[in-house]
Amino acid sequence: MKKISISFVLLVAFILNSLGQDATVIYKNTVGSTVTIETELGIGSGFFVAPNVIASNYHVIEGAVTANCFLSNSQTRYEIDGYVGVDQKADLVLLHVVGLDKPKIAMASGAPTPGEKVFVMGSPKGLPATISDGIVSGLRDFDGIKHIQMTAPISPGSSGGPVMNGKGELIGVSVSQYTEGQNINFAVPRSYLQLLLDFMNSEPQPLVNLIVSGAVDFDLSTEDVYTGGGDVTYAIDMFPGNKPELVLDYMASWEEQTCFYFTYSVAEDYASRYTSIYMKEYTLIDRESGTKYYANYTDLPTDENDPRWIYRGTESPFLVCFDRIPSSVTSFDLIEGTCEDGQFCITELDVSTFKVVTNDEVDWDLYEKADTEGSVSFYSHYGGAGDISFYIEGIYVGKLDQYFEDQSYSPACGDDGTLVIRLPAGTYNYKASDSKYNWSGTVTIEANGCLSQGIRE
Repeated sequence: MKKISISFVLLVAFILNSLGQDATVIYKNTVGSTVTIETELGIGSGFFVAPNVIASNYHVIEGAVTANCFLSNSQTRYEIDGYVGVDQKADLVLLHVVGLDKPKIAMASGAPTPGEKVFVMGSPKGLPATISDGIVSGLRDFDGIKHIQMTAPISPGSSGGPVMNGKGELIGVSVSQYTEGQNINFAVPRSYLQLLLDFMNSEPQPLVNLIVSGAVDFDLSTEDVYTGGGDVTYAIDMFPGNKPELVLDYMASWEEQTCFYFTYSVAEDYASRYTSIYMKEYTLIDRESGTKYYANYTDLPTDENDPRWIYRGTESPFLVCFDRIPSSVTSFDLIEGTCEDGQFCITELDVSTFKVVTNDEVDWDLYEKADTEGSVSFYSHYGGAGDISFYIEGIYVGKLDQYFEDQSYSPACGDDGTLVIRLPAGTYNYKASDSKYNWSGTVTIEANGCLSQGIRE
């Protein structure tokens, strides 16, 4: 029998150990970055994510007027003088600490997977710097917020602590436990925390502001629409960043909602004959306080596998609505998803630059019917007497200045040489004419579809 050398055994052990750190290494590397948070209402956990900034759960600090934090094995208390970002729905807050700065915990680059080993640090029952381990047992969605389900034990006081993978990288923030089951605990994924960090405020806001930061503070009277928060509509006409195909047209607030109205346009020289749009998560971030508000309604499809199709040469409006945004929010960012490539992010919006308009100046029907729209694509096999002008229900909609010589060819919607018109679903009369001939007929447009309609001699 062939002998196995000791050096080979040691090499295998080294490789296996390098694939993931054990709890002692993770504890050593992260304990100095974690804190226990104290308020007049209770205790919680937190960890450093930026200079003088710790992350925790919103519910740890909710309702508190004062707070401090301390490190493991230390009696020194450090004042938390405010917050620089808050996401109440995801239960996250960024807190500013006076006179204390520790290394931040590196974030993982990918999402966790079920079965993956995890480690949790926190202060359960007030016991600082407690580490526990477990596995990711599932990925859940509660009220539109994703959660990591895990078996790593957490208890009251653990809320706000870091959840790390086998490499000691942050994958989430401990948030809650299911007391009626065993080893059913949850964390908010680090992606929500990263977005909060990307848009955090540079100056801390008083903790007392958190008590009312999500409250609706509008007055339904029409007096003083600028400061009283009464019903008001603004015309904006803003191109977000370097994406001129999308225009933010209006911002309107009334009763219990605030809505933003967009127009998405596809130019006639667009590289593809069509594109698609669907609803990613939209978030409004108050630039003064760092508070986040989530959209709760859109007329766009929410399934990327069943989007709204928009063909070259047409445009489509859509709207995104929130619970009424407080009138105190005057400077904000409006972002889609996490501002990745292909997503729209409109930053540094300032209400003082918007123009107040009356409701009768806005064609609200244009937006309300957007989700029932479809298209018709006209083309011609005849080219004998110049351009062909088209009218739908007596209204001029454009002309064709090209034709297809191959009589057997039927171009697809949005192909070069076609005229695409977008309208609400329904049946319409059309007429077409050049200097010699006239044509007429009907077209039936289906919602989110496109009908090809040819003209022949």
